[in-house]
Amino acid sequence: MKNSEVSTLYKLWLGLRSSLYWLVFLPSTLLFSILVLLFFWAPIGFRVGLIKTWIRINLAWIRITCGLGYRVEGQENIPRDEGFIVMSKHSSTWETIALQLFFPPMVWVVKRELMWIPFFGWGLKAMDAIGINRGTGRKAIRQLVEEGRERMAQGRIVMLFPEGTRVYPGQYKPFKIGGAILAAKTGYKIVPVAHNAGEYWPRHSWIKWPGTIQVVIGPPIDPKGKKPDQIIQEVEQWIVETTEQISDREQLRRLGVL
Repeated sequence: MKNSEVSTLYKLWLGLRSSLYWLVFLPSTLLFSILVLLFFWAPIGFRVGLIKTWIRINLAWIRITCGLGYRVEGQENIPRDEGFIVMSKHSSTWETIALQLFFPPMVWVVKRELMWIPFFGWGLKAMDAIGINRGTGRKAIRQLVEEGRERMAQGRIVMLFPEGTRVYPGQYKPFKIGGAILAAKTGYKIVPVAHNAGEYWPRHSWIKWPGTIQVVIGPPIDPKGKKPDQIIQEVEQWIVETTEQISDREQLRRLGVL
């Protein structure tokens, strides 16, 4: 049998396994979104507990069905006594599910349109997400600063993807400055996160490749005395360099990136 034929059969097998994953992911997402909505009045710790249960179920299921696990380094870098900002590499759906498991309660900064999606968007709203209308420019930045300051004063974490969208492995998209402005205006530190999830679950891909996703949580970046462009440059440099260091070269070859 030719290598190309083996590759095709293997991808068909991966596609089947990936289909099995959605059989649990979709109904569990619906169920837990409804539960979060029903318990909107409950303490945030209870609602976060529901979300983390959903995460654990889906991370266990993706390991069983797709052979995809993960390893986390740097959790000792997470501040424990105050709010802060998380800026993460964005290359996959995986990090939108998993990152909440590694941190205290998060407040996501999302496109306002996502909050209009039935159940999923309503769940985001129930978890105090900050819905930004990106087309409003300075008004959106003011909203981010005002609502972000309020959440972090409560000891919460503001979570942003500075690339703004999922970026395919091997491609580059400049980091947006909004999170850096938030840090400069409020004085809260930024915790950068690098990972290679996009190498195993690329954007617009049905297939989820088996392997181990590497996640690295970096030391906090203090914004004091720095301008927003200096802050975002420091964040971007750390995330890009660390992502390159943990990249799986063999997996990149399978994707045709190398």
